[in-house]
Amino acid sequence: MNVMQMMRVTTAYLGNIQYFGKLAAGARIEAQENFQKQTYRNRAEVMTAAGVRTLTVPVVWNHCAKMPIREVRIDYTLPWQREHWRTLRAAYAAAPYFDHYAEKLAPFFDGRTYRPELLFDLNRDLTGLLLRLFGLPDALRYTDGYMPLVPLDAAVAAGDFREVISHKPRLKRPDPSFHAPEYYQVFADRIPFAPNLSALDLLFCEGPQAGRIIKESTIVL
Repeated sequence: MNVMQMMRVTTAYLGNIQYFGKLAAGARIEAQENFQKQTYRNRAEVMTAAGVRTLTVPVVWNHCAKMPIREVRIDYTLPWQREHWRTLRAAYAAAPYFDHYAEKLAPFFDGRTYRPELLFDLNRDLTGLLLRLFGLPDALRYTDGYMPLVPLDAAVAAGDFREVISHKPRLKRPDPSFHAPEYYQVFADRIPFAPNLSALDLLFCEGPQAGRIIKESTIVL
């Protein structure tokens, strides 16, 4: 079994390009861990007119206790769905392919018709949708048992991306199996290119080519 076949990633909200490259290469999603705050498990980064912005799904959890990732509930006391869609629409309305995909994505941000109780279910639904829109296999694979985290300096070589795919600089490690692609981004005339944002950014900007770009960004070792 090679490293790619043993790969593990966490669940993610509108995961980034690196994340979808790992899924396309056969990575399994960690289903037995405990929730960790301030991670891609419930946040995503998108490009806006003011630069990169983080979208966060609010959750309900006991900060003093460990909570299995499958049991983390979404906090609907805040209108996060409406706010996220408003941000996406304002950020990407001028993107070449926003209108092409907006109709498929909008229902997931309408709290009147779509209101999953659990974060894990929200991420599953959105990840599956994006894989289909990318033209990638959408049969998500989950872990059966928990495997302790590999030390960060050895994680990439072991295929353990549960901490490495992170917005925190202290956790990131060089990943020779991933090359962050460059492509046209909205606001490119005044904002420097930002690599490896939520794969939504790639989808809205590159449309039907996004799946190919994701596959080409990932090298099977």
